[in-house]
Amino acid sequence: MNDAYIFIGSNVEREKNFLGAFSYLRALGDIVAASPVYDTLALGSDDAPRFYNGAVWLKTKLSPHALRNELRATEHAMGRVRTADKNAPRPIDLDLVLYGEATLDDGELILPAPEIFERPFMARALAHLNPDYVIPPDGPTLAELACRLRGKPGEMIEILEMSERVHKEIELPVEERAVMSEQRTFTARGFGDEEWGNPMPGLETPRLLEALRVAPEKELAPQAIADAVRTILVNVGEDPTREGLLKTPERVAKAYKELLAGYTVDPVALINDAFFDTEYHDMVVVKDIEFFSMCEHHMLPFFGKAHVAYIPEGQVLGLSKIPRIVDMYARRLQLQEKMTHQIADFVQELLHPRGVAVIVTGQHMCSMMRGVNKPDAKMVTQVMYGAFQDPQVREQLNERLRAED
Repeated sequence: MNDAYIFIGSNVEREKNFLGAFSYLRALGDIVAASPVYDTLALGSDDAPRFYNGAVWLKTKLSPHALRNELRATEHAMGRVRTADKNAPRPIDLDLVLYGEATLDDGELILPAPEIFERPFMARALAHLNPDYVIPPDGPTLAELACRLRGKPGEMIEILEMSERVHKEIELPVEERAVMSEQRTFTARGFGDEEWGNPMPGLETPRLLEALRVAPEKELAPQAIADAVRTILVNVGEDPTREGLLKTPERVAKAYKELLAGYTVDPVALINDAFFDTEYHDMVVVKDIEFFSMCEHHMLPFFGKAHVAYIPEGQVLGLSKIPRIVDMYARRLQLQEKMTHQIADFVQELLHPRGVAVIVTGQHMCSMMRGVNKPDAKMVTQVMYGAFQDPQVREQLNERLRAED
């Protein structure tokens, strides 16, 4: 089975046609995940009807060209008539934009589709499906691309009701989902500008958390790590038997167990039912959370502070759990962009609040002590869901972050 990523759009009877496309897609393979549904402006015309847009991750036996042909046939069956006007309203758009590790440009099909590098709403929807996917041939990841192409506030508004309907449309038994994909995926559901203040549907939080549960990875193998360190020492010209280095391999193995402890954290045990019902609907901000992580590209440290905020919808999380969530993702081989998304997605899926915001500032030893050698450079990444897409709410957050303790 091959991983295909398909972008969906409709601005003619958009609710009916967007949902209707899933019955056709199911015939082409197994639907692993679907992004939230976004209301977006039509490209090329301010007068054209607004679109519903989203993305789907499909596992399929079809080749790229065969799949593209089936998607075109589906468009035709659903009433799409292609004209010279590429921006004309249409009942459905089904575009193959990514396919495994394939790179193609043969006059009929281009993969990866160049549009994903230009349109924030495409990058963001795809990043919800599989943030760690490396766009062939050389990256970036979908999460990194979405961070680079942050859209303007209001440019895309999640339609919560449609997102829920799509979620139900593709819902499968847990066992079947596990077979379809070894990778845990998130569909972040937030509040768009026009939905501010509407009540969220009831949630069974313990059941939801159990669905997020991933069996902890096996314990690190200290002896194998120590042996690898000895090999490194020999190959950089050192003598691992000299007094100063005699215990170094074991020390490194022990340090890795602590530095990379996030791989063995069980999120169910971490949260430990620390949910509390509340009538509080203002912002909850936990700021200046120190973190230490290791860059997955060079295995060098990066460190800094994370700020996590959410606006509750019926439940809050125990205060100590937010720093623990940050630590769970930081204590792994990481990219800062990916870590920021993982923290935001976890809080979103856990609480389904009115909005989630995560801002991370980091200093990276891989750029401070090697490469460009810029010791003062800092990297800032952020993810804003739901209500935090509103500029006024975002400014309130900034005011609280600037406030002195």
